[in-house]
Amino acid sequence: METGGKYEVRSEAKRVNRRRQMMRIVILVISCILLLLTATFACASFINKAGRFTVNLDPESLNKYGISISSKENMEDATIILRGTAIENMTNITKNFILNNPQTKDERFFYEKGDPTYKDFADIDKVSGDHNGKNYIAYTFWIANSGSETVKYYGSLDINSVAKGADEAIRVSVFQNGVATDYGKVPKNPNAQYAKFGIDKFFLSGDVVMDVNRNDFKPGDKDRYTIVIWLEGWDPECVDNIKGGEVKLSMNFKVLEGETTTS
Repeated sequence: METGGKYEVRSEAKRVNRRRQMMRIVILVISCILLLLTATFACASFINKAGRFTVNLDPESLNKYGISISSKENMEDATIILRGTAIENMTNITKNFILNNPQTKDERFFYEKGDPTYKDFADIDKVSGDHNGKNYIAYTFWIANSGSETVKYYGSLDINSVAKGADEAIRVSVFQNGVATDYGKVPKNPNAQYAKFGIDKFFLSGDVVMDVNRNDFKPGDKDRYTIVIWLEGWDPECVDNIKGGEVKLSMNFKVLEGETTTS
């Protein structure tokens, strides 16, 4: 009896030990799963916020030449990076809808409650900083020369990331000191109806919308830019396949070395 009792105790101890090992394995697996889910959620949240528009200036342009950017005309809070507000679930519109004038009876226009209203599209260039609508991005900023040298700067509006081919149907209106140009991607089928609708110029390349070479940028000079981005509903590529797609753009500036003169 005594021998059998010892055997039973040892057997029970082994079972308890196995259960403990199994519990450790289960806890480890659950922890790994939770960690994976947390990482996935973080990535999903980042992607959903990818509609943010940014303006970037090469740090040396500020440190060496006194060039800066700001969302305010008086250059208050001048900096080297500006960040707009992200837009989630942007739906297609057309350029006229951006006016959002409730007094307009023309069926070509549309009213979105809560959005800014404008009498003319040029008025969108007269608002400082971030002034998005529900279904479009709008950002106005300034670049100024507070240094002592005349410089030449280069700027490009870059497409940083694209999902589901959403860039095929976007339009980007760029105001430079009050003059607007509307850009769109080179159509897949140039002969399709509305393929070139609302386009003044095509994107420079697959990842660059437009660029600017500003010569003779003197001390005290200041340039104003407004960027407006929307998904053009008349574009033949504005189809169900791009639902849930994303486009992330940024405007990037730098002073061109060797292109400066002292005043």
